[in-house]
Amino acid sequence: MLGAMVDKVMVDKIKKVVIRALKRDFDNVKNVRIVNVFVDSNRDRDGDRVLQIMVVLEGTPKEQDVRTMSGAVRQIRPGLAKIGEDAFPLISFISKSEAEEARLGAS
Repeated sequence: MLGAMVDKVMVDKIKKVVIRALKRDFDNVKNVRIVNVFVDSNRDRDGDRVLQIMVVLEGTPKEQDVRTMSGAVRQIRPGLAKIGEDAFPLISFISKSEAEEARLGAS
């Protein structure tokens, strides 16, 4: 899912930012780990750039983990700013098995 507005080098930087930011939260969660991150660039209905970020998780998040996931944008934005990316991140989470079924490649 590589959008035309984000080159491969920037996608790799964005993936590292996402993993680094979310890893801190998921390190404290048993049986859940990030196995991949997909990044695509798009525009919202106002024409502003957005990043569609899909985080592939292995394991089964519990209610506590869902609260961690809901704060992901707040965790990721400072890292994106440091690498010069100002598009707003739209983050979704998908299980490894769902990614495999969709043939996204979970790893």
